[in-house]
Amino acid sequence: MATTTNPTTVQPAFKRVSQGDDRHADTFAVIAMLTGKTLQDIFRQAEGLGLPKSGPYYPWIDGDLIAKLLAAHGLVATVWKDCTGYKDLPEVAIAGVDANSDWDVSRCVLYHRNTSSDGKTTQPYVIDPYPHADAKLHLRTGADLTALTPAWFIGVSQMAKTTAK
Repeated sequence: MATTTNPTTVQPAFKRVSQGDDRHADTFAVIAMLTGKTLQDIFRQAEGLGLPKSGPYYPWIDGDLIAKLLAAHGLVATVWKDCTGYKDLPEVAIAGVDANSDWDVSRCVLYHRNTSSDGKTTQPYVIDPYPHADAKLHLRTGADLTALTPAWFIGVSQMAKTTAK
């Protein structure tokens, strides 16, 4: 079983992308973090997949669109799955926090367990795209994770390489 290291030593593997002033851009900001692209790049890609260029777009952000956006960058997404805490999440995930189960909505953050290559230690953290005034809330580790309990998640992993025949 892996042990958790001191949260102050966490070096995120992903660069934070802010969702900016768009309160519905959290999912796209997390996708930008996962792919190393800009938020604008992800919006353009989503528009190419049918996201409206103007007006409300929140209903278009579903598991299928997320999977297509990630697949274009060599990543595989699971379907949305319920969870009761970070222990239920895979190594890397888009986690839905601050959930309202009556409306079936949440805001998305990037979760990374950050397991060492030998599997002996972990450094779990969350990168939050929300534009908090307090920058300490952008990267959360240790006990700070309890303030963002996930209700559901999409697991994210590398796409398997195909071999030439």
